[in-house]
Order: sequence, then structure tokens, then C-alpha cells
Amino acid sequence: MHPAPRCRAAPARTAPGMQMQGGEGYEASQKLGRRGFMAALLTAAVAGSSVIGAPGGASAEDAGAKAFELVPTKDERWALGGFTENGETELLSGLASCDVVFLGEHHNQADDHLLQAKIVEGIAARKPGGVMIGLEMVQVQYQNALDEYIASTLPDKEADAALFEGVQWATRWQWSFEGYLPLLQLARREKIPLVALNVDSETLAKVRFGGLEMLSEAEKDVYVDDRKGFISFSKVPGFMGYVQEVVMPSYEFHASMGLLGPNPKQANFYSSRVLWDEGMSNIALRSVEKNPGKTMVVIEGADHVKYRLGSVGRMERMAKTRNLQNFKVKSVLLNPTAYDSLIEDSSQPLALASAFTPAGAPQAGPAYPLADFIWFSSVPPLSLVPAEARLRFLRN
Repeated sequence: MHPAPRCRAAPARTAPGMQMQGGEGYEASQKLGRRGFMAALLTAAVAGSSVIGAPGGASAEDAGAKAFELVPTKDERWALGGFTENGETELLSGLASCDVVFLGEHHNQADDHLLQAKIVEGIAARKPGGVMIGLEMVQVQYQNALDEYIASTLPDKEADAALFEGVQWATRWQWSFEGYLPLLQLARREKIPLVALNVDSETLAKVRFGGLEMLSEAEKDVYVDDRKGFISFSKVPGFMGYVQEVVMPSYEFHASMGLLGPNPKQANFYSSRVLWDEGMSNIALRSVEKNPGKTMVVIEGADHVKYRLGSVGRMERMAKTRNLQNFKVKSVLLNPTAYDSLIEDSSQPLALASAFTPAGAPQAGPAYPLADFIWFSSVPPLSLVPAEARLRFLRN
């Protein structure tokens, strides 16, 4: 049982009959408890983010590294690859060459929001006119409001206020609107298209209370193009272990808050979550197919992104099913904590991968990395660095 979450501020109330989203409420509030307030680091979060070069070797700049690639080892484990100070250009150029880049955030962390805006700005600078931003924060039925925001000639405050009302932020998303303004205002200033990705609250509520069978065929078609793949994804090695360790703790939180009704069912919560992941990736991929050559940067909660068994793996599966050649997907986890890597003790280092092997299994399954890259707003504390990589930091 995970400890009770602690939130920075009370979430917004939902309108009658609506299901509030922002499903990393549990995971994000845990992050807040682990790390405390980050206000003192906001300046560092946006100043001189030195990152990457080639993985593996130690260098004089490793002590200042803020981003790391997770690289496979010969024994099928994963290790941190070091990145040098002058390598930020290489990393951002690499991300700009992708079809889809997932940025896994913690919704209530200002440093994550500043970092994601910095990353998007860097990608857009390398690919003018070739970037889109997909938002978990906005439900699909409010796409017009996003389009109007990008096209608006109103002053910033008026345009921001119109967007807040237009997407029903106060009732559809429980996290601070102001936290996302660096990213939203960047998109408006640079005319970067915004894409609404989230499943609408009413659809998720139907599934949470009654299961997938409550949806009409037309409702399923909005979010699921590949029904066979949607069902078979649950058979991927390690998937059910991932559900148990990553998804279901969120169920405990939602149920304890009364967000799942008087008689919550784990099966229905599971169904709503996989529909959520499938739907967001499906809608993002449709946008990529309509805009070939552009990079879709998807902003989602960390739990949807990590371990390739949420939105990321579904995106890769869909691209393969649609026979999209040389389709490149990368994931970046922003400011990860030990808790993000399923370590309860915050004094322990990150666990870079998990096999999600069931108890009693004759052999371990494949190890899934936390993400392709992890990126910090400031140099991570030594205690967070896995033991095998600490020597590089100590030498500098």
C-alpha cells in the first residue's frame, strides 16, 4: 500500500456528472512530498541547461550533466550514459528528427513546466514550422479552442483567459493553468499548433462506472482505430506487472477520494486507464499522419510515459500496425525521483529499469527502461545517481 498522497493545493471541483482528470494526481503528489517545494530552483531550471554527448564514457563535464540517455548493457540491464556540456545541440537535434517525442511531467511541478517549454523551444528552433504540441491537459472536444488561441490577436492575458474558459480548464483538469503558461505562450508566440489529446470526461466516467461495454461503437471509434492491437497489448510481457505497480496505486487514490463512485471496481478503472493511454496515442498519431514530416511533442503525466508500457508502447505498436516506415519515437522523463522508479525510499537512487516479473515466475522478463532519456532542471543530487555511475560524479 502506498502512503497517502500530499498535494500542494486542493484540486478543482468537478461539475456534476463529470469525472475530473489529471490522473497522475497520486504520483504527482507523492513527488511533491519527496522533493518539497522547488521555488528556489526555478532560476536554475531555466539557466544554462548543459546536456549531452555520446553515451557511456566519463568526461570532465559529467559533473554538470543534467540529461542522460538510458543505454542497454550486455547483461540486458540498463545504465546511465553520460552527456557532455556541449551536447545539448546534439540531443535536441536528435529529438527534432523524431516523429513523436513524449515528455513525461509531474503536473504540479513548476520546474517540469519550465523544462518542457525549454525543450520544445529547442526542438522548434531546429525545425521551424515543423513541430506540434499534443496536450493531455485538453480534451478532444476542445480542439477549436486551441486553434483559436494560436490564431488569436488578443493581448496575452485576454487570450490566456479565453483559452482557460474555452477548454473548461477549471472542471476538466485539476492542475494549475498558470503552470502551463510558459509552454502555451511559447506555442502562441511561435505559432506552434496545439493538439487536444485527452479522452473526454464523460466517456471516461462511463467506463470507470460501467466498463468498456458502456461505450457505443461510435464512441470507441473516436479513440481506438486498432481494436485488435488495443486488446492484444495487454499480453505484452510484463504488462500486467506494470499495471499492478504503476496503474493500480492510482486506483487506490481515486477510490479513497470518492472519485469512482460508491462501488468502485478495479477492472473498470483499469479499462478506463488503458482507453486513456490508447486514445491519447491514437489521436496524436492521426495528427502526425495528417502532417507528415512534423514532430509531435506529447506532454503527458510521467506514469503515462515511463517504461514504454503506457502511451509510448502503444504509439510504437500503432505505427507498426499502420506500416509507417522508419517511424521514430523517443521518451523523456522530466526531473524523475526515486519514487518514479518504484523505489519507496526517497534516499535511494533511481532504478533505471524494471522487468515487472510476477512472483514465482521461472525467469525474469525483458527489462523496460524508465525512459529513453531522463532530463533534470538542475544537476541531480548524488544520492539519486545509481551506484555504478557515481564514480564519474565523484571524480569531478
